[in-house]
Amino acid sequence: MTVEEILLTLLRDKPFYDVSGGGVSLSGGEPTLFVEFAGRLLQALKSNGVHTLLQTCGLFNLHTFDRMMYPWLDTIYYDLKIIDREAHARYCGAENEVILANFRELARRSHNSGVPLLPRTPLIPGITDTAENLQAIAAFLLECDVHQAKLLPYHPLWREKIRILGLQAPLEESPEMQKWLERENLARSKTIFREAGVEV
Repeated sequence: MTVEEILLTLLRDKPFYDVSGGGVSLSGGEPTLFVEFAGRLLQALKSNGVHTLLQTCGLFNLHTFDRMMYPWLDTIYYDLKIIDREAHARYCGAENEVILANFRELARRSHNSGVPLLPRTPLIPGITDTAENLQAIAAFLLECDVHQAKLLPYHPLWREKIRILGLQAPLEESPEMQKWLERENLARSKTIFREAGVEV
């Protein structure tokens, strides 16, 4: 689809956006992999008075992002999964220096009337929901003067999607990956953030 075709489809719901206070979210996958296309779509949405939100993992070239996407964003949801560099590379497929540096800069801007930024941490059993990792994320957020975050409880629905696509994930058969996040784990994760001074 072209930007124009997508825009036409999205603008059919503009009365709903206007009444509900909603808008259009770009998520994925990773929208910043298609920075020029996504930027043109965001610009078109903003010129039509539509609120825009980006969900990103933060692995992008900041200079290009600034030119192509940032000016047309109203909100950014930014995933912070793992602080340890080697663990991040092992589980996410890339090291996290760029991700953390981009977050620092976007948080700085957010404090100076820039685009509002909400960090989000998916709680993956035994990977991202460990006390050590959550404490490290909370410390990083405070270092960036960020005092609010969102925790995303793990669910196993992705496993069926992987099978439909004919793919196989390394951890798919792990017992922890086959069940929903326990309520106790979610409560413990919230407590770790709140005791550190980050509201969730």
